[in-house]
Amino acid sequence: MRVITNKQRADFRRDGWLHLPGALTPDRTRQVRGWVEQVAAWADASGPGLHHFEQTDGGPAIARSEDLIPHHDGLRALICEGLLLAHVSALLDEPGVLFKEKVNYKHPGGGGFAPHQDAAAYRFVDHHISCMVPLDPATVESGCLYVAPGYQRGQLPTDERGCVAADSAAGLDWRPVEVFPGDLLWFDSYAPHKSGTNTSDRPRRALYLTYNAASAGDFRDAYYADKRAEFAAAGGTFGGERVRISVTDDFLGRPVPRPE
Repeated sequence: MRVITNKQRADFRRDGWLHLPGALTPDRTRQVRGWVEQVAAWADASGPGLHHFEQTDGGPAIARSEDLIPHHDGLRALICEGLLLAHVSALLDEPGVLFKEKVNYKHPGGGGFAPHQDAAAYRFVDHHISCMVPLDPATVESGCLYVAPGYQRGQLPTDERGCVAADSAAGLDWRPVEVFPGDLLWFDSYAPHKSGTNTSDRPRRALYLTYNAASAGDFRDAYYADKRAEFAAAGGTFGGERVRISVTDDFLGRPVPRPE
């Protein structure tokens, strides 16, 4: 197990994000990719979990799956034990607990995300740390994350959609972070980030795992109960223009009826 070094912790505190190339072995990465393919098959069969779809130029495509660990022992062990939990606990300076988990698929033509901070969408606890676990290359072409300094300022001004206000976003120093299978990318919930459309001919799948300090409480069940209730009341789109994938309107994917 590769522990987080003191230098890496200092880098994370300075920047609000930390890229760890090759943190997972090729065998482990292949195993996780297989688990994610199982999850995608659940969505096609209306199986367990919570799934969201978007319209692409090639037709309807799955955009996100979440609420997964009650239904998959392998993912639960990966996410809630071992390396990932040790890393986030080191970054939090205390034991961490899972807040939410999801897969973003970003198939060819899949939408990106407007500039935002995750803290605006995560209720119950005011601070979180997330990890991107890429299962395909995340490049500028395929819609990798862009990050910007400034997380130390806390919540930046937001617009009516819950995204970083346009004038604030324009003043940030955006930097692409290309990551590859086996890498880990940790980022603070106040780290500004965004991503573009996947313009490649291959998916850009990644797990996104969000944790909070255990001392703040365990809110995973409350988070998903709250989200399901809000989505049931509000419907699956924001004004029929964008897919409702989060409680904030940051996803740029086009709506599509759920495939049968």
